[in-house]
Amino acid sequence: MIALAGCDPEPDEPGAIAERALADNSVALNSARINGWTLNGWTLNGEALNGWTLNGWTLNGWTLNGVALVGSSFTGTQTIDGQTYTRAGQDLIGSELQLVGPDAQQYTLRFDDIYVSPSDPTGDLYYYTVSVRDAATGTWSSLCHDGQGQPTAAIALANTWNAVTGARVDAPGTVTLACRGGVLAKCVEWGYRPWQTATQCIGKTCTQVTLADHHQACTRMARADYCGDGTPHTFDNTPIDVYDRLKTPIQAEGTQKYANWAVEAEWSPAGAVCVGDELRLKMFDDRGIPYEQPPCLAAISGIDKCGDLKQHVESRVANKYCELWTDDPAACAGN
Repeated sequence: MIALAGCDPEPDEPGAIAERALADNSVALNSARINGWTLNGWTLNGEALNGWTLNGWTLNGWTLNGVALVGSSFTGTQTIDGQTYTRAGQDLIGSELQLVGPDAQQYTLRFDDIYVSPSDPTGDLYYYTVSVRDAATGTWSSLCHDGQGQPTAAIALANTWNAVTGARVDAPGTVTLACRGGVLAKCVEWGYRPWQTATQCIGKTCTQVTLADHHQACTRMARADYCGDGTPHTFDNTPIDVYDRLKTPIQAEGTQKYANWAVEAEWSPAGAVCVGDELRLKMFDDRGIPYEQPPCLAAISGIDKCGDLKQHVESRVANKYCELWTDDPAACAGN
């Protein structure tokens, strides 16, 4: 039986979060959303990108200086009564930061909770429960919401993403708070942490690579953004089987035994490199929903051995899909 991950449950207590864990490296649930809010690309230092700038960060009334993002954890210093103290990770619980938006309005964010991923308590993945203050009423509400509109946590990622095309914009000092449920956070949870490195082998040649491009390729895959133009061709909670060609795979195929699963595509940071026999476009056909045929499909169709991750050096991840998902989900679970 293929294990399907579900939607985020409401946590019973702070930090009691159920990650989209991948039982037996099997099937992951994708998402059509790139992020859960518009706070994308605010700067820690230097010039503004996408209109957001940092206008001060305080903890217990004292200013935080030299704030930087290391992995997914913020670090900075405070000078109190002439003594300098380093603050990092969970030290920043309760801190508030001021941001100036593209409309010149000031926003205040409050870090209500910060915790390491419960599934890897000695790891480097931090979750942030963040509230935003309404300047007009003074009330606080969750910065992030999931697909059902419920409050959820965020992951801090370096760089920013173009909200239209989905492209990553590499810009030192910029930070995106990626809300859980959107693909930026989801691909981190699937194991493609852009601040980490891994060994990738192409033929007999093995090199150490950053996972930033695996993460970006994953965002294209999760949204079925075939042409890499920011257009999704999927629905939330559609199962896909994700795998990669890293020497020690982060994700490995989980559906080899099930005849109804076939290769959908190989993916690079710029979109699909090649497509196989089963595309998530069939969901639109099955539901009678009109759509525009992705303009790149003709060029990337009919390529031999698509999905083996051996033919295209630009490919980072691949996936399989079961076209019976819409009208016969049980057939996709091997029943």
